[in-house]
Amino acid sequence: MLSVLCLILVLIYLYRNHLYNKLDRNKLSHSSYYDVTYGGERKCSGEVLRMLRDVGGYKKILVNWRYMENAEAFAADIIMIHETGIYVVEAKDYQGWISGNPEEEYWVQTLCASQLTSYKNYFYNPLLKNEACIARLQKELPDMKWLPYFSLAVFGNSCELENAGLSDNTSKIILARQLSYTIYGMVRSARKFLAPQVIDEIYDRLSVSGKVKSTGGRYSSIQAVSTWGRR
Repeated sequence: MLSVLCLILVLIYLYRNHLYNKLDRNKLSHSSYYDVTYGGERKCSGEVLRMLRDVGGYKKILVNWRYMENAEAFAADIIMIHETGIYVVEAKDYQGWISGNPEEEYWVQTLCASQLTSYKNYFYNPLLKNEACIARLQKELPDMKWLPYFSLAVFGNSCELENAGLSDNTSKIILARQLSYTIYGMVRSARKFLAPQVIDEIYDRLSVSGKVKSTGGRYSSIQAVSTWGRR
């Protein structure tokens, strides 16, 4: 009986492996299932950065901002400090079908191998990740509690984003191709709060690298910093 069960399990494994080998990886994921599951995370930060560069008004931008405290990490792919507030962006270049909602802790990436078989990868809700980052920024800027913050989860154009549009006035879930007009609308509808000297001060305070803070936390090195002034 045990040998029959083992044989069935082996046949199931071989069948699933056969279906996976038939998967058009270039069409669905541009990478193998192993790379999607265990490889490094793919980002579309460069594309997002190019679009943010065209946003009107005085601004400065931090790229790959990281903060560590008590073994807890806070991170943002891009932080744009703009006249209308602080925009925290998580940029993911994922493939397949992306589903989830703003309240769920984990979202799902689905890659279909056939009509009957699919592979699911779970990843942490990018809006919750931004929320934690914003909370950290507020602690770093305790004398500026009036600052408006905005959160954007931006996905590469190769995926199908089921939860696009599940957002409010301060948070957005969008594809990269939707970023330009989305950010334009957010800027247009917001009041201008920050003077250039305030933007410069915030930028300087957040761009500190490699200095141990009195709380025991520290900033990691910012891999790239990009700034643009008034257009």
